[in-house]
Amino acid sequence: MLKNEIPELCLYFDLEWVPDAAGARRLFELPPETTELEAMQALWEHSAQYNAETNPRPFLKYMFSRVVSIAFLARRVVYREEGRGIEFRLGSFPELPAAVEDASEAEIIEKFLNSVGRRKPQLVGYNSVDSDLQVLIQRGMINEVTAPGFNKRPEKPWDGDDYFDGRNSEGHLDILKRFSYDRSMQPKLDELAKFCGFPGKIDVHGDQVTDLWLAGDLNSIVEYNQTDALNTYLVWLRMVYFCGKLNEEEYFEELEGFRAFLEAEAEKPEKAFIRIFLDKWPA
Repeated sequence: MLKNEIPELCLYFDLEWVPDAAGARRLFELPPETTELEAMQALWEHSAQYNAETNPRPFLKYMFSRVVSIAFLARRVVYREEGRGIEFRLGSFPELPAAVEDASEAEIIEKFLNSVGRRKPQLVGYNSVDSDLQVLIQRGMINEVTAPGFNKRPEKPWDGDDYFDGRNSEGHLDILKRFSYDRSMQPKLDELAKFCGFPGKIDVHGDQVTDLWLAGDLNSIVEYNQTDALNTYLVWLRMVYFCGKLNEEEYFEELEGFRAFLEAEAEKPEKAFIRIFLDKWPA
């Protein structure tokens, strides 16, 4: 299922996006006074899947979707006098607390991709090959982002990690691709996390993101986004344990260390939502 041992730096990531109202105004040559919701409506009605009664907000092409948040959890192996350990860092672009005026899409994408390009972690996502990576590429191009480090590929498959070659490299590990190819049978992250005994989504679901954005509540979107990054990590941890990349002692020790990390994070004013996450994950 997994060829390689766990890298010393892994990055579990997730994106949130909303219909691109500014792009819709350009595409359909809408008048300047067109509201954000009206412009979004034009994109929904442009979709072949649009139905006013049964599907009023169809899933849009990725190029029509504005990135408003990228969340990530970093897992790094560290070596100290007391021995080997695991460190975590939970973050996002924009950072918490977040306001709508902080959501420069070009800056969000550029910061994330260039950070990845410098540090070269293993990227771990959920359905990220078919969704998150496509969004990053298309919206990065639309926003005139340059990310040479992220896009650099080895000359030969065995010369290093490749974020764009899932066949020969585990540089980008899409959890869903490891066990599910039939779209009709693919579990959602929330479903799989909860069946594994993890918290899953808390107060927000994906279909609420656009309404939160229109209400000016970017903070709740970023909190939701970070929660998905936490669930992605926990599902990954269960997967690597299943694969034998961690033994039983290592697995439960890491779970304990991660819970301690979350307890400390929940004490930060901007991370209070993590307390709800912990409450839904009984020890």
